[in-house]
Amino acid sequence: MSPYLVYHITAADEQTAEILMALLAEKGFDTFEHNDNQLSAYITEALYTGAAIDHFLNGLQDQFVFTFKQEQVEQKNWNAEWEKNFTPIKIGQKCLIRAPFHPADPEVQYDILIEPRMSFGTGHHETTWLMANEMLSIDFHNKKVCDAGTGTGILAILAAKCGAQDVFAVDNEEWAYHNANDNIAMNGIFDGIETALGGLELMEGRQFDIILANINKHIILQHIPLFFRCLQPGGLLLISGMFTRDLPDVEQEAGRYFFQVMSSSEKNEWVCAIFQNV
Repeated sequence: MSPYLVYHITAADEQTAEILMALLAEKGFDTFEHNDNQLSAYITEALYTGAAIDHFLNGLQDQFVFTFKQEQVEQKNWNAEWEKNFTPIKIGQKCLIRAPFHPADPEVQYDILIEPRMSFGTGHHETTWLMANEMLSIDFHNKKVCDAGTGTGILAILAAKCGAQDVFAVDNEEWAYHNANDNIAMNGIFDGIETALGGLELMEGRQFDIILANINKHIILQHIPLFFRCLQPGGLLLISGMFTRDLPDVEQEAGRYFFQVMSSSEKNEWVCAIFQNV
């Protein structure tokens, strides 16, 4: 498995940081931490070598004012830190997200086992927690669901446990794809979830009742037309991976494709919104 590269960027201002995030997303960076003018961007070295990314960023410095430094994150170090610090997460009274070495809680309705490895999504991050919390209030029974950017597979697993008929879980990172498959099997789900390795364009031609998209704002904005084409009339689009301040931009773009915002929830400046294809 290739090392995971993280680029820590300090931009001249927040707008520059957002522009850089969009440009890096086009290069294959799939996970971002963004706070004002500070940006951390993640990618596997299998997609680009560090030297190639450095050359790309050096070229961007001719157009934008920012500095950057590179850090390589080895999977074994990630796993060691996770096992040392990971604690079970309880969402309401219905759902427990835990590692295999944590005891089960017989009182919860949905018991989910997760080993995240290099993949995003344990329930600890606000966006994953928000998505899972909103899902608990939605009827998934016999629904066709897409988990767009599945990461650990946590949302796909929860959808299946909530009664979804079919779940299509897609991610463009090979390590996330394998991690999701392992987590799905560890939860005893051997039918009902189809995983795919590749970009969100693999959704094309399919129809869903519910689309789950816990990805960053720029990827959401880029794929709203695709979500519209793939969502049944009356279907629901749950999105997160963005800050509360980003929601108006997403609402405006979604409105162009007849999406109506039904509700939203916030946690520590992060937001989850539910749209309906009306």
